[in-house]
Amino acid sequence: MNALISPTPTLPAQDLASERAAIRVDRAQTELKHGRALALRSAAGPVLLAATIETLSPSRLTWLRGLGVPLRLLFTAERATALGLTVAGSVSLPLPTDADVETLQALGAITLEFGPAGRAKRPEAAALGTPEPATPVMLSALTLAKRARLIPALVVAELGEVSDATLDAAQLEVVSEAEVTQVREQGHLSLRRVSDAHVPIDAHDDCTLVLFRELNGDAEHVAILVGQPDLSQPVPVRLHSSCLTGDLLGSLRCDCGDQLQRAIAHLAERGGVLLYLAQEGRGTGLGSKLRAYRLQDIGLDTIDADHYLGFRADERDFQAAVAMLKALDITRIQLLTNNPRKIEALRRGGIDVVDRIALHAPPTAHNARYLATKRERAGHLKPDDEQE
Repeated sequence: MNALISPTPTLPAQDLASERAAIRVDRAQTELKHGRALALRSAAGPVLLAATIETLSPSRLTWLRGLGVPLRLLFTAERATALGLTVAGSVSLPLPTDADVETLQALGAITLEFGPAGRAKRPEAAALGTPEPATPVMLSALTLAKRARLIPALVVAELGEVSDATLDAAQLEVVSEAEVTQVREQGHLSLRRVSDAHVPIDAHDDCTLVLFRELNGDAEHVAILVGQPDLSQPVPVRLHSSCLTGDLLGSLRCDCGDQLQRAIAHLAERGGVLLYLAQEGRGTGLGSKLRAYRLQDIGLDTIDADHYLGFRADERDFQAAVAMLKALDITRIQLLTNNPRKIEALRRGGIDVVDRIALHAPPTAHNARYLATKRERAGHLKPDDEQE
């Protein structure tokens, strides 16, 4: 065979397995984004067919019903609770035989309906039947939906034992529960430094931008080296999750843009690093962030709005930040933050956080409730809390 088209070079078995898992998970997320169903193999053997409600089309729903197997709705514990169900975790419920896509999208909070006085309508979930705890493979399906930045609400069907040949004939992408778990737990280990350039900015004309790319996903993160930080001393560092509305448009609904500018100004005085992380909406994505804004407009706070959509209070993962710092040979830092979770995450990853520098912006009429919610419910530190 011509060397140019020879098979993939032989890799160590562990590396080859990780590479294949990453490819399958990436393809599975793409299938969900484009409204197609996929097959998930469980550790026990049975296959789960899954499609997200957010991208579900009437023709796909008809196809699923034509399979002749019981269909179920899959929700996170947060969304199930918002529907009025008393549950201890994620659940599946029987899919009503007469439910159309519009009904399902209301149940999944993809479309938001508002009743009298602007209150969000709560679809009737009691008629769906008794909820059953989600199986481990169903939890993997929810993970894939979140990684694809879709609402974690799906239509699923247990197919039992199905051969790969049958799944191939149906043109279904196949991924295993184990592969989803592996990529979720080790995805940050595949972070690669891609490129860098000198980029003068208003705050400091000596800045270098370094781009990092997750090879097991499509996220790209940027490290902004401001000035010439002294690596022999603890380096001032800010972890900043992307916020299109606050950082770019100057939205008054949050303090993100204000915090970003204050962090850069602080780093410009002493030198340091700002890690700009691709985690819009506390990891839910821009689409769900805007849905959450609509829910906040009718009275829910930021945490309850995310719960209503099926998300946890914070879906972010800071392991990419750990990998970026280590790639930059930075392991002792002063962290600019009000969020104790960031300190804990970095320390678990082997970064020595020797000091905390508070980073507070004055509240406005538009974000006062948002800031209060972060302090009272998410554990963020107040301006008068002692420095760590």
